[in-house]
Amino acid sequence: MRKSIQRLSVLLLSLLLVIGMIPSSVMAAADPIVSYCTHVQNEGWQDYVGTGKMSGTEGKSYRLEGIKVNLDAQGYDLGITYQTHIQNIGWEADTSRGWKANDGMSGTEGLSYRLEAIQIKLTGADADKFNVFYQVHAQNIGWMGWAKNGESAGTAGYGYRLEGIKIMVVPTGVDPPLNSGVPFKEYTVPQYKEAYKQVVYQLFKENGIKYGYSQYACHYSMFDMDSNGIPELFVKTGSCEADFKYQIYTYENDQAKYMGSTNGGHATLMGKTNSAGGELILLMAHMGYQQVYEIKYENGSITRNLMMKGEVPMGEDYYDTGYSVPWAYARDISLLN
Repeated sequence: MRKSIQRLSVLLLSLLLVIGMIPSSVMAAADPIVSYCTHVQNEGWQDYVGTGKMSGTEGKSYRLEGIKVNLDAQGYDLGITYQTHIQNIGWEADTSRGWKANDGMSGTEGLSYRLEAIQIKLTGADADKFNVFYQVHAQNIGWMGWAKNGESAGTAGYGYRLEGIKIMVVPTGVDPPLNSGVPFKEYTVPQYKEAYKQVVYQLFKENGIKYGYSQYACHYSMFDMDSNGIPELFVKTGSCEADFKYQIYTYENDQAKYMGSTNGGHATLMGKTNSAGGELILLMAHMGYQQVYEIKYENGSITRNLMMKGEVPMGEDYYDTGYSVPWAYARDISLLN
């Protein structure tokens, strides 16, 4: 008799839920449960971990390349959405990639691009009942402070990789573990420009003395090769087309850092898709002959990959993407103001 009553009660409760007489929130038996996994350099996809656990690595210098976040809402009207700042891509929401949600992959796989920052937020009618907290382990910094509800966590402008992450979803009013610092750090524009001014001035001084202060002895361009918001500096030096070269600098640890050089004789820099950042093309062209290279900054050094070379057919123009990188003479610092 008792079992029959229990079965009848369950059936009646289910019927009331279906027809809407009992809100689904009443049926929520527990707090939402978040789980997540990351795609790690040299390791691939790791297993999912739960609330507050670390996904990624610590002490191995491996970059995070992708992340998936899943939320078991436990009967609440609740979802989770997230986006990452990706090397060579930037914030996903600023591109056609957009925000990811409910176990969709944010980041890349097979491209060796590092994640640099992340934003996570809750969606749904019950979103105001909970907070999502997240903390990242960043290159050269370590564990940063906890961010919450769509705030940025990580870095921008440093070129630092994310190496680990912890996430938790808790009821409103529940505090995260003790913060270990700020959740997000970003370089400001004036810092890198001031550092680059010193480089341009010094190289102009050296080459000006050597080559009689010719305006052609030194000029410069800027292009964001790694799409991290801070462009790299290209300074062309030399006495003539035969020995011109580009000396290349980036901005790291509060100073200009020399990255290497590449040929600059009879050369033009152009972007593949725009003139400010992304993939960089070096065209070397003279007397109807051309060589076209893709210039990259990989694993701490400059690489130059040949795309094409040979005679340009009669009546045709040299290779041109239509996105020439702006340049200025060393005495003209307008690009750095």
